Amino acid sequence: MKAFSSHQSKEGGFTFIELIMVITLIGVLTSLAAEKLTDVAARTELTAEATTLQVLRSSLINNFGNDMINGLTAKFPANPFSRLHKVPGGYDRNRNSPPVGADEDEDLWVFVPGGGGDITPEQTGTTLEGFKSTGSIFHQRKDGTVVKWAYDSNIGIIGKRI
Repeated sequence: MKAFSSHQSKEGGFTFIELIMVITLIGVLTSLAAEKLTDVAARTELTAEATTLQVLRSSLINNFGNDMINGLTAKFPANPFSRLHKVPGGYDRNRNSPPVGADEDEDLWVFVPGGGGDITPEQTGTTLEGFKSTGSIFHQRKDGTVVKWAYDSNIGIIGKRI
């Protein structure tokens, strides 16, 4: 006698619900990854901004010291960008007005000569009573935010962000 076996045909694959769940999970993971990348980009921009200011500050001191060593009259430049060996990308030496958040000003660096109005030494982050703003450094970030630092060319100090 012949034994009969019942073979049921089982088709492999995913159900519609399983596919929807997998697609949803991939979407959530992608959005989390994109958010992390955005955070990294913003932090990178802030780091580059801080580095640019450190380069400006160092350049002011180095150039002043070199002038003294070489027997020249040592003084700080009216524009802190003027004696840099390499200016930052986005610096516009021909512009004398601050950025206003427009798209075309993205990542723009500008020095605007002139007094800083009612800026106190405390607002600039210095304890030097003689600090008097002779101009301002502006940077427009990629998100449209415009930030400002006061500069005193008499004593070569760039204050903290205002």
